[in-house]
Amino acid sequence: MTSDLRSRNFTNKLLVMLSIICAIMVANLYYDQVLLTDISNYFSIAASSSGKLATSIQIGYTLGLLFIVPLGDRYSRKPLIILSMIGSAVLLYLMTLVSTFNLMVIAGFFMGLSSVTAQLIIPFVSSNISSAKRGSIVSHLLTGVFLGVLLGRVLGGVVGQLLGWRAVHELAAIVVLALAVYLFYTLPQDQISKENSYKNILLSLPPLLKKEKVLRETIVFGAAAFCAFNIFWVSLSFILESSPYHYGSAVAGIFGFLGVAGAIAAGFAGKLADSSKVSLWNLLALAIMFLSFMILGIGWSNLIIIIFITFTLDVGSRMNMSLNQGRIYKLDLQNHSRLNSLYMVGYFLGGSLGSWISTYVYHSFHVTGVAIASCIVLFLAYIYYFLTNHHVSRKPQFIK
Repeated sequence: MTSDLRSRNFTNKLLVMLSIICAIMVANLYYDQVLLTDISNYFSIAASSSGKLATSIQIGYTLGLLFIVPLGDRYSRKPLIILSMIGSAVLLYLMTLVSTFNLMVIAGFFMGLSSVTAQLIIPFVSSNISSAKRGSIVSHLLTGVFLGVLLGRVLGGVVGQLLGWRAVHELAAIVVLALAVYLFYTLPQDQISKENSYKNILLSLPPLLKKEKVLRETIVFGAAAFCAFNIFWVSLSFILESSPYHYGSAVAGIFGFLGVAGAIAAGFAGKLADSSKVSLWNLLALAIMFLSFMILGIGWSNLIIIIFITFTLDVGSRMNMSLNQGRIYKLDLQNHSRLNSLYMVGYFLGGSLGSWISTYVYHSFHVTGVAIASCIVLFLAYIYYFLTNHHVSRKPQFIK
């Protein structure tokens, strides 16, 4: 089947629904980040211990990226997408039934493991449509992913405050299950040829990383951007609750909407992925973030500056992400799931590092430390780019 014929199977309505599903499945990972206080009170545990739940969900998701997403190169992605959604819905509901916090942590781990649906959908769509539309469509799907990260925190807080943390999980489970049924009837079949061995797929990951220079570069760009992004967002609630602001968690939730606006504004980046100088657009995206942190370090005591930084950091981060995945999906079609898996593992490892760095630098050096640490992380990505590209451009040519 030709790429044009395959593209017709993905109607505009279906693509919009797939973007919404990407947002909802990613949001599953972030509801509990704003519900930890309620959950810790319910189970009568120390608030400092409640972070285990968020950590277990992220670890489960990272392992899902590494071991479940590559299954898309071995089996049809349609049943994988539907099964991952059903598993996520069941585990979301199971988290409301457990009797102890430790059991909820375990259920959260498996919920994160099964919630890799968005990272199955994106390579599924990109490999089954014509190359002319790929960059733009992937950008729209990634916008759904970005909105899921931010809306998960906002909606988790609002619904949790109104109806309780259990209701958040129950409503999410119902919505995910209903959408799984919808995709069962509307999602076309996967038309891409598959590998014969899952073991060989996993063993091929290190050589694939070594082979693809573009993949290595996008991993560095993505990890650095998400690391810096998390350094800011983890410290943001501390900044808003301390002098001179003294705001509560409700205001922090409003800042989530600013992030949504930034993600939408970065939606144009998918078209830039088709540029012959796409790496320079990556550098521009990182520069937007770098300058944002410099402004933060100088003017963080001004609320207008905080609002502006929240917006521009999301623009830079989401622009960088769209460019990275647009570049990855131009590589070998049969390797899309593995390429995406390697990229996202690096991306989330960078984000985890950023969360850890943020807690340390904020309490040790306040906002100045947050700004400096973020600039250093982004600067390291620039160093990597110039070293690797300088090496390529100066590589001697031997005449045999």
